[in-house]
Amino acid sequence: MNPSLFISHGAPNMILGNSFTKKNIKTFANTLEKPKYIIVVSAHWTTKDLKIINYETKGLMYDFYGFEDELYNYKYEINSQKNISLEILKELEKQDINIEVDTNRNTYDHGVWSTLAMMYEELHIPVIQLSIPLNYSIEQLTNLGEKLQVFKKDALIIGSGGLTHNLSDMSVLGEVKKYAKDFNDFVVEAMKSGNKQKLLEIKNLNTFYQNHPSPEHFLPLYIIYGSAINKKAKSFNHEITYTNLSMECFAFDMKTV
Repeated sequence: MNPSLFISHGAPNMILGNSFTKKNIKTFANTLEKPKYIIVVSAHWTTKDLKIINYETKGLMYDFYGFEDELYNYKYEINSQKNISLEILKELEKQDINIEVDTNRNTYDHGVWSTLAMMYEELHIPVIQLSIPLNYSIEQLTNLGEKLQVFKKDALIIGSGGLTHNLSDMSVLGEVKKYAKDFNDFVVEAMKSGNKQKLLEIKNLNTFYQNHPSPEHFLPLYIIYGSAINKKAKSFNHEITYTNLSMECFAFDMKTV
């Protein structure tokens, strides 16, 4: 069985440097067995209803602005696969999940490719992306994750987002902001203990919207938590950058020796 991962992907130009988080993600990825394919949900693809990416998808979406020219010229081989996509589609429909192909989604957003590029120098397996359906409640997102458990024998399941994501309050210099650290610590404790009730109550915290003015970077965590068999997570990266941007990453269902 493959693990389920939540990765705080940070800014897309993190792939160009050699940051603490990038090194940790790469080191962790080296401990994993290579799956037959990857199922990924990214904060940068939200839809009203659940979608699966076009079977013919390949290539990168440069869905950001204001970064180095080198980043817009960055290349990474990545593609979907029709037969696997159809298998996922059929299985989810069998489990009463309404899902359809988005034929207009033909490239991968940076939440997908920057994360995978930090994990794998070369990627020779298909990547099947699912959208984050905004009409789902927290319980429905968790339930969607549970429906994905059937694929874990062959698939590595990744949620790409950010444990905190208040870009308007970032600072290049200064101490870590208390609201970000307190929120980060609360979520880490909830994940390590496998406390579902704490997870479901996170959006009720006074600091939730201070850390997430919009929720899309946090929502993948609900899906990943749902996809886990063992609900107790291991944290494999612990860093807060720019005073409030948590790069926390979690792994569920890691094999023990």
